[in-house]
Amino acid sequence: MQRRVSDFLGIKIDVLGTEGLFYRLVDFVEEGGPRKVMYLNAHCAVIAKKDLRYKRVLNRSDLVYADGMSIVWGARLLGARIPERSTGADFLPNFCEGFAERGYRIYFLGSEPGIAEKAAGKLRERIPNLQIVGTHHGFFTPEEEDRVLEDIARTKPHILIVGMGVPYQEQWIDVQCERLNVPVIWGVGALFDFISGELTRGPQWLVDNGFEWLCRLCVEPGRLWQRYLVGNMKFAWYLFSYKMCKRNGSSRPTEIA
Repeated sequence: MQRRVSDFLGIKIDVLGTEGLFYRLVDFVEEGGPRKVMYLNAHCAVIAKKDLRYKRVLNRSDLVYADGMSIVWGARLLGARIPERSTGADFLPNFCEGFAERGYRIYFLGSEPGIAEKAAGKLRERIPNLQIVGTHHGFFTPEEEDRVLEDIARTKPHILIVGMGVPYQEQWIDVQCERLNVPVIWGVGALFDFISGELTRGPQWLVDNGFEWLCRLCVEPGRLWQRYLVGNMKFAWYLFSYKMCKRNGSSRPTEIA
């Protein structure tokens, strides 16, 4: 299958919507992998501007989807059209229904102790036939890492969902991908915290119109003020600067094998 991507601030981002993302994951599982799936939002783009290792990891991945309206709007400014934002807290329950129908085994790795397990429990309540074959928190030590990898290998998941935060989760996935030998290894950030109910997202109308960042800022101002107030301004500056530099170029979608 050919991959349709656009250049977004020097990062290859896939031109697809949420439904397309689901079927691409299904294709990856059926092909056998291993495939690396990652997301991009304004915070990620700001980090990638300075962290070239993280940027290279994103560009080596097999799929990067738009997690946030800032990317959808930014892509339009640069001359491309991403169909919609694809945010895991919105689509994961529906995706898991599709995974359950296909008999896929899922493993949750990440967040603080107990959170991934709680998220798994919430999803099992909704989807009784969902096969979440293992969970583990993301705060394991280097000495414990081999045991975590052995547990993943023992349970043989089709999809390993990793929620350790940007850019650590992407770098960890990139390093461990071949050793894990899982068809799909997917970085999801704080998704387990939202699915478990540990974090709230705010009114849906704000979330749907690009203001989820404001809701999160209101919940955790001390931790997130710099990410959203300073980071969003940096993101806007990077967009306009990149557009000026690319005036004679193009960010239209391209096909790659």
